[in-house]
Amino acid sequence: MIPSDPAHTDGSPDLPTTRKSKRDLILFIVAFWLTSFAIYPQFPAHYFRDQQHRMVEDSETVLLGRLQEGNYYLTEAEAIEMALRNNLNIQVERHLPLIAEWSLEQSRAVYDPSTFFNFNWDRQRTPTTSALQGGDSLTEIFTTYESGYRQDFSTGTSFEFNVTGSRNRTTNFFASLNPAIASGFEILFRQNLLEGFGRIGADYQIEISRNNLDISQEAFRNQVSQIILQVQQAYWDLRLALENIRVQEAALEAARALLDQNQARFEVGSAARLEVVQSEAEVALREEELVRAQYNYRRLQDQLVRLISNYETPNQFPGEIIPADVADPSQVRVNESYEELLAIAREMRPELQQADLDIENRRIELQSSRNQLRPNLDLVAGYQQFGLGGTRIIRDFSGGFSDPVIIDIIPGGIDDSLNQLFSSDFYGYVLGLNLELPIFNTDARAQNARAQLAHEQSQFSRKSLEQAVALQVQDALNQIEMNQASLRAGLTAVRAAQERLDSEQARFDVGVGTTRELIEAQRDLLQAESVLVRARTALMKSRAQLHFAVGRTFEANNISLSDALSMNVRSPN
Repeated sequence: MIPSDPAHTDGSPDLPTTRKSKRDLILFIVAFWLTSFAIYPQFPAHYFRDQQHRMVEDSETVLLGRLQEGNYYLTEAEAIEMALRNNLNIQVERHLPLIAEWSLEQSRAVYDPSTFFNFNWDRQRTPTTSALQGGDSLTEIFTTYESGYRQDFSTGTSFEFNVTGSRNRTTNFFASLNPAIASGFEILFRQNLLEGFGRIGADYQIEISRNNLDISQEAFRNQVSQIILQVQQAYWDLRLALENIRVQEAALEAARALLDQNQARFEVGSAARLEVVQSEAEVALREEELVRAQYNYRRLQDQLVRLISNYETPNQFPGEIIPADVADPSQVRVNESYEELLAIAREMRPELQQADLDIENRRIELQSSRNQLRPNLDLVAGYQQFGLGGTRIIRDFSGGFSDPVIIDIIPGGIDDSLNQLFSSDFYGYVLGLNLELPIFNTDARAQNARAQLAHEQSQFSRKSLEQAVALQVQDALNQIEMNQASLRAGLTAVRAAQERLDSEQARFDVGVGTTRELIEAQRDLLQAESVLVRARTALMKSRAQLHFAVGRTFEANNISLSDALSMNVRSPN
């Protein structure tokens, strides 16, 4: 005969157990976590460190062109290349597609499998009011553990595999298993039959995120095209300012030559003092105009430096920028009609591509809202198996229910429970339908109505944008035609002004003409030359404007979208 359980010195009864059961439970927990680390070898990196990602480098300014005697000679193509590499606004825009890629990755996360493990330990000591409760007082230690795996699919199907276990130690002398170790597992399949059937809401969001990635790339192309246009405009403005300096220098030189001539004539008495004063005033005016032209050149240079570099201040640029390209009106040719250019713009303009993708997103949201109008009806099916084991205690109740004598102990543990679990002797099936029916369905109806309105709005927005693009194409063509006409008029004006100046100079040399008439002729030539230079420059700028209006800025400048996106982007080591 085996004696009854002795009491602890603290008044709590001893709870029978075996070292093997404890060891098996500990091994089970350790094995679970080792399996988790084996499945996810990058487990620590996923949860404890920043995610490795592609990043935009903040590098030093890349200088192109040719440095000679303190001057930087830049072509238009080199200025555009420098802007692509150095412009800070382009660097900012270059982040947007990278962020959109991770947004797409985040939307896909709904289909990532997940695992979990729960462990609880609970110890209670409670009084009893009857011997039928199993003792004068009851002490129970209840340990539970649960682990599982879940996977969702785009068809509205979900799969779950759950493993559960518990270990109950008690002083209740009615317990035949002490500790009692229960184990079980279940496999569950859940299928949406109405809302979410065939395609769940997350799948719609993935498609929207994929379109948003394309939208971000088109937005990048649009912003870069605008910056390139600014670079081209600034480049030719700088070229115009440089030409204007040369014109003003020539005018100043001519005014000084006239002053010297009048002073010589005044000294010999063949000219009045008034003619000398008029010449001096003209020299002062020409000097002021030259100073203004030089200041304007420096101001435009600072603007160009900001566009093509990442220097904090324009003064950091190592030299004066000299535009190496000369305006060549013969390069400005329009070989397509307005209708042909407009058709190209409809296919090429980034804003229209964004609008088309936005319409597609609104259509996807409308489909999703229609799906959400349905009630939620799920089919649930599953299979279960169970096991039970532990130390079996046999007591003799012939002497009564109060403190029965233990007559035998049959050792057992988690091995018995697991053997029974996988023996398929104890099993169960799960089959059910879960219906959730919103009575008024107000939220889904409101979302559906909003989705319809948003879809209609996106279509009107696209039409409005197309109207604006058509106007920009027409305006760019008009500017080219206007500047070509200004160029022709400027050439005629320069020839006429030069002939008049030659005539006035001849009359002045023989003493027939006056200083005022000669100065006026010089001013007319100066004005005509300025108009001609401005017309040539404006024609080059209008060509860039037409490329932008049609959406061919990248193509016209031999720029690849993929290369522009990856420029200055570094992959993780």
